[in-house]
Amino acid sequence: MTSDVQSIVRETKEYYDGAADHIYRDIWGENIHLGIFETPGQDLPSAMVRSNERVADRLSLGARDRVLDVGCGYGAFARFLAERFGCQVLATNISDRELAWGRKLTEDAGLDDRVSFEWADFHDLQFDDASFDCYSSQEAFLHACDKTQVLKEAFRVLKPGGTLVFTDLLVREGTPEADRERIYERVKSPDMWDTKDYKAALKKAGFALADHADWSTNVAPTYGWVRDQLETRRGEFERRIGKSTVDRTSNALKFWVDGGNQGKIGWEFFLAVKPQ
Repeated sequence: MTSDVQSIVRETKEYYDGAADHIYRDIWGENIHLGIFETPGQDLPSAMVRSNERVADRLSLGARDRVLDVGCGYGAFARFLAERFGCQVLATNISDRELAWGRKLTEDAGLDDRVSFEWADFHDLQFDDASFDCYSSQEAFLHACDKTQVLKEAFRVLKPGGTLVFTDLLVREGTPEADRERIYERVKSPDMWDTKDYKAALKKAGFALADHADWSTNVAPTYGWVRDQLETRRGEFERRIGKSTVDRTSNALKFWVDGGNQGKIGWEFFLAVKPQ
C-alpha cells in the first residue's frame, strides 16, 4: 500500500475505534448504516432493518454461496444474509473494536457457524482470486483513499458471474469546496464520489451495472434521528466522551442533516455483475 492509503486506513481505524464507537454502539445499535424510512415517526433501528431487506431483495443467494462483506461494522448485515439465505459470510473490517463486538453478537445469535470475522483492508484484500459469489458493502467506500483500486479488488475476488452490491454516501457535484470539507471531516473521509464517478469506475473495473437506485431522501431522517438521540442523552455521553466531543458531533450531524435536505449529500444503491 502507498503511504497515503496507509495513512487513511490508520485515521479511519482510529475514528471507529475511538469515541465514535460509543455513539455507534449505543445510539445506532447493531446496524451502523443508513435506514429506509417508510412511515412518519419511524425510528432508525427499524429503518436500518428495512434497508437490509431492500438490499437483500435484489440478491439471489443460496446455502452454497460465499459472501464477502466489507466494512462490516458490527456484522449485522452479514448475520442478516446468513439467516435469510443460509449462505456463508466472511465479514471484514479494519476496526478491532467493531470486529470484537461483531464476533460476540454473532456468537450470541448462534450464527458463528455461518458468519466469521477477519481484519481486512479493501484496498488490498488477502483473499484468492475468484473466491466469492457476492461482495457486499454498506457506506464503507466513502472511506477509501483509492476507490478505483477498491473496485478492482472487488472484481478480482469475485467469481465470474459474481455480484457486487453496495450502498454509499455521495457528495453531489457542484457542492462548494468548504461544504465538501466539512462533510468529509465528520467521518474522516478522504474523498466522496457522485453517481457518475461510481458508474464510470465500475465499468472501468470490468463490471456490468445491473441495478441502481437513489435513496437520498433518507439521508436527513437518518442523521436527524441520531442527532436527536444524542441530544436527548447528552449528559450521559458528555460523561463518557466529553462535552467538546459531543458538541462537535452534534454540530457535524446537523450539518449532514442540512446537507441531505439541500441535496448536497446523497445515498445510492448499486448492483453490478462480473461477467462470466
